[in-house]
Amino acid sequence: MYKKKQDAKPQVISYERVKSYMLWMIERYGDYSAKVLLQKANLLFKDDTQFNEPALAYLIERDIVNDVRYAKRLTMSFSEKNIGPNKIKEKLYAKGFSSQTINECVSTLETTDEDYFEKALILKQRKFGDEPIEDLKLKQKALRHLISKGFSYSIANKVIGHVDDEY
Repeated sequence: MYKKKQDAKPQVISYERVKSYMLWMIERYGDYSAKVLLQKANLLFKDDTQFNEPALAYLIERDIVNDVRYAKRLTMSFSEKNIGPNKIKEKLYAKGFSSQTINECVSTLETTDEDYFEKALILKQRKFGDEPIEDLKLKQKALRHLISKGFSYSIANKVIGHVDDEY
């Protein structure tokens, strides 16, 4: 019914093949951190991983793979959304960046506590309304929600007790 592939020869793993695979991944799907790219290469070429690190070193040397540049771009993208600094750090860590790179990128953000307060206030108003929250259970729920979005406890607490002065 189905034809089987006859005489399917296993492809030879070489430095050029690993390097071209990594380049293809970057061209097709965009930037990757060095750690994630190495993990993907190790997964595909698990039989012989001797060429994976030299191929990655070649791409880093040619500045095709640059963790700092990619992390800064992601940081800027995340900061435009209504999420706090802790969530940004968590997302960057999940992408495979080192803690030094993460701290460097998050410290370059030109956002203050007031900016984070405004972002948290938008989230609180969207989910819980404009009025300050008095009910204890609802207050705890709002705190958990804001903290899960990456805001510090102090900012989340200020937002929950915030009264809009425009009336």
